Amino acid sequence: MDQLEAAVRTFADTAPWHGEVPDGCFPNYLGVMTELAFVADYAPSNQLLPSNGQGNQTPAPVLGDGEVFFEQAAIHKAVTAARGHFIMVELGGGFAPRTVDAHAALQRLNPLPCRFVVVEAEPTHFEWAQRHMRTNGIDPQDHWLINALVGTDNLPKLFMLGEGFYGNTVVSAGDVTQLIKNLQRGNSMDQALQGLLLNARCGVQQPYSVANGTRHFDFGFVSSMPLKDILQPLDHVDLMDIDIQGGESEVLPAAMEMIDKKVKRIHLATHGAQRHQEMWDLFFEHEWLCEADYAPNSEHQSDWGRFENSDGILDLVNLRLEHIPAR
Repeated sequence: MDQLEAAVRTFADTAPWHGEVPDGCFPNYLGVMTELAFVADYAPSNQLLPSNGQGNQTPAPVLGDGEVFFEQAAIHKAVTAARGHFIMVELGGGFAPRTVDAHAALQRLNPLPCRFVVVEAEPTHFEWAQRHMRTNGIDPQDHWLINALVGTDNLPKLFMLGEGFYGNTVVSAGDVTQLIKNLQRGNSMDQALQGLLLNARCGVQQPYSVANGTRHFDFGFVSSMPLKDILQPLDHVDLMDIDIQGGESEVLPAAMEMIDKKVKRIHLATHGAQRHQEMWDLFFEHEWLCEADYAPNSEHQSDWGRFENSDGILDLVNLRLEHIPAR
């Protein structure tokens, strides 16, 4: 049985969650409650389904869910394989959805002591991550939450600030030039400079083109922390979930020595066909096993149904550590 078939069968045999849902939330198949405000700009992957007036039920993901299916499959594999102590790192955590799902899956399938590391640069999303954890019975103080950009050095970076959009990225040199022109055109340069000097953010909303139109963002400096520094104090990592909006092409090569030593499994969202191929090549060179490989913005047909994905999908296993139990 191949990896895809095994995942499909696992979730097909998983009973839908059912129960009471707090106002303003929706559940997933693990019983995790997510505030609708967190996904107001994007429809949730697992919609709330009524069940004969007896409550609510939400099914497990299916292959047609695309990226969500593979995220949950990676969580399931990492959780069931863990021994001793489960550790997960979520890079580009947003409101920490994968962290909270993994915690729920761990309690259901393989109760173990656990440590979660969430790294998120956008300040409001970072606050949401703490709120999402508390809503689902996790005390953030028991874990390691880092309000910073995962990078290759400790220098502050100019970043897109604005909640509800999860494609926030470092501002490129070309975009800085355009930002300056926009501020000059709007006679906002003095206000932005004062804001940057006093509060590390412009305090001026600026238009920015995204996939579904134009949004407005503030821009400001955020802290940066190298991935090797994040991994260094951890004994091991059962799962590292990575969605850092193109930063993977710089962040991962710079930390591969530490990744090889400590990380057992990676679920990586890639951004752009070239970066996807670069990441596949990188992990191939380091002798990792690739269990799922789907290029960005592609459609697929399999024996278990059709799916499409926006971000690229790479599910990777470190063969050096696959059968080594945690200490």
